[in-house]
Formats: sequence, structure tokens, C-alpha cells
Amino acid sequence: MTFPHTPTRRPAELPICKVLRLAGLTVAAIVLASCAARAPFPRFFVLTPTSEPISGHRGGTTVFVRRVEVPAYLTRLSLVTMRGGSEAHYAETARWAEPLDQGVARAVAENLNRRPGITAFGFSPSAPPGPHRNDVQIRLESFEGTDSGEVVFAAHWQVLTTDGSSVASRRTEIRRNGWTPGDYPGLVKLLSDAVAEMSGQIARAIR
Repeated sequence: MTFPHTPTRRPAELPICKVLRLAGLTVAAIVLASCAARAPFPRFFVLTPTSEPISGHRGGTTVFVRRVEVPAYLTRLSLVTMRGGSEAHYAETARWAEPLDQGVARAVAENLNRRPGITAFGFSPSAPPGPHRNDVQIRLESFEGTDSGEVVFAAHWQVLTTDGSSVASRRTEIRRNGWTPGDYPGLVKLLSDAVAEMSGQIARAIR
């Protein structure tokens, strides 16, 4: 007895272009996963008050530290190292936890609050300033490390009465040598020290 021959079905073949596309996507996924595994996570830093608290009644003159004016090249969150005097290098894994226009104002206010006879408030976009006697206006000019191991801080500041009269107007420039490029915790510490030093100058002008 003869049975009719049934042809064997072969699995459908994928077009060659689809095979290549799937292979390419697989390779890309492997490469991306490998890069993600090797890339270090970013670290986020804040400026801290470094002056020691001075004993005494806090009260006294109330001061509001306005939003700090920041040059365009410092508006990114990445810490900056200047190379060759004119090239700004932005750190990929070292960033500010807050914009500098807020962070510097906060740090100055915290330093002023460590001085007797001063109560200071720093700019915050979510909270209007309370009643105060003086305003502090700061224009940041330099706030970075350099490839030669120098840390540069420069700012112009002014103390005003609430009616706009000038009490004091100065420029502070601080340069520190001995920083190791790439040591971002060290850079943050030296910049915090510079902000504290300027805050001391502001405090003396307020009294």
C-alpha cells in the first residue's frame, strides 16, 4: 500500500536584513551595558561653613543674602577646572548638589550666622526673605581650580540698606596653591574656605 508523500515543512527563514538588525541591536545592548558597568557614579557636593562659631548672642542685625550673580560658564552643576587659562573643563563625576547662585548665598548666610550679633538668611527660590536690615549682593567672578594646581576665588560684594544705600562695596580675590587636579573633595574644601573668608569680610563691614 502506498501512502501519499507529505512534504516536510521547513521553518520560515528570516530575511537577512532582519537577522543583521537583530544582531546589531544585541551587540549595541552589550556595549551599552558594559559601559554602564564601568562608568563611575557622579558625586554631589555642597559648600559648607568652615569658620568656627563665635560665642555670643545671635540676634542683632538681620541680613538677607541675595541670589548670587554667577557668570555663564559657572551655571552648570559640574565643578570646573580651567586648562591653559582659557579652556573650561567640566568634571563628569563631580557636581554641585545645588546651583551656585543658591549654594554660595546659603554658605555665606551660614557663615554670617556663626558671628555674634548677626542673623542672616540666604536666598531660596521657595521662601521669600523675612524682615531684615541689610542686603548682601554678591557677583561671582571666578570659582574653580586650574590645571596648575591653583584654586581661584574672586567675587565683588556689596552691603546695602533696604532702601538701597551702600554700606560697603569690596572685591575679594583668593588664590590657593597646592591643589591636586582631580581631587574634587579638596577643591570643594578650598572653595568653602574662600567663601568663609569673604563672609568674614562681609561681617566686619556690617558691624
